[in-house]
Amino acid sequence: MLPPGIHYVHYSALNGEKQPGMRCGFFYNFEAREVAVRRWCTESEELVAVSATDSERVRLGIRDLDKGLGAYQLDSYARWQQLTSYITPELLQRVLPPQGCFTSATGSAYEDEEMATVRRQLQQRAERGELDANVQAIIDSEPTQSNDRFQFTHVNIRHSFPVDAAPDQIHMYSQDKTWLLRTLLDQWPNGVIDLLGEFQLSFIVILAGQNFTGIEHWKRLLHLVLGSAEALTDEQLVGQLFVPLLSVLMIQLRECPREFIASVLEQDNFVAEILQMLVLNVYECEGNAAQVLVPELDKLRRLLATFGWTLPDGRQLQEAADVEEGEYAPQIVDI
Repeated sequence: MLPPGIHYVHYSALNGEKQPGMRCGFFYNFEAREVAVRRWCTESEELVAVSATDSERVRLGIRDLDKGLGAYQLDSYARWQQLTSYITPELLQRVLPPQGCFTSATGSAYEDEEMATVRRQLQQRAERGELDANVQAIIDSEPTQSNDRFQFTHVNIRHSFPVDAAPDQIHMYSQDKTWLLRTLLDQWPNGVIDLLGEFQLSFIVILAGQNFTGIEHWKRLLHLVLGSAEALTDEQLVGQLFVPLLSVLMIQLRECPREFIASVLEQDNFVAEILQMLVLNVYECEGNAAQVLVPELDKLRRLLATFGWTLPDGRQLQEAADVEEGEYAPQIVDI
């Protein structure tokens, strides 16, 4: 028996050598006393829904299944609740493929973005006559459309300024993501809750679903929030978004196996750099709103130390930035 609420069910088919194949799974929001029935399909090697008649038959004979069921691990339920506290049934319906099912190979719009970049690069080479006709056919082909994909809210982190922005705005909001953050919060039906929910869902897609489509969305949401310096002056936004996101991040990090930390989160040093950016922004922020984050950053600093990471304080980062700026500052010479 499962506690009511959102759960993730996953499985893998075995090959002839008893080795597990691609992970498959689905999210399901269980109501109290609900019986959800799935049947194993040997052809597609997946769990599929059954008819209402078959479902009712199983429900009436539910006690006959007891001998084949295992006990739910209630000691891990509190951790699961923390990992999914902002994920709603509406969010799952909007983001996940039909029936909430996905595999470790399910894609997203971010792959289209990568493919568009590759196509542009190939097109430039084709114009220089460096490619043959077969490659040109790939450039001219239409992208494959499929419903079997995640519909995460697309975060174009590189274009984080208004379309009609003045040059000074382009410069400012290319570094400070506040304009993009506020724009996306206005687009989400539930604002901050949806952002935090997608942050949690993308992490579970990576860690439990073994689908690395989620890592790109997780990184972009982390950059979107922690890279919004101007937003740190907004006391309400700091309390409703920055503090909860850091709390969620710490919960997620505690669930990460060491090898996951080393192979994924330490890759390209992204997480360390974006956290240092937040620390420096909080240190430089005028007003009291951002100071709420100081004790949260201290908690995060202690957690990161258990992974062997060092998160400098604001003063240390400011001194390092001053030294670097001094090295590359323009020099005045007499001619």
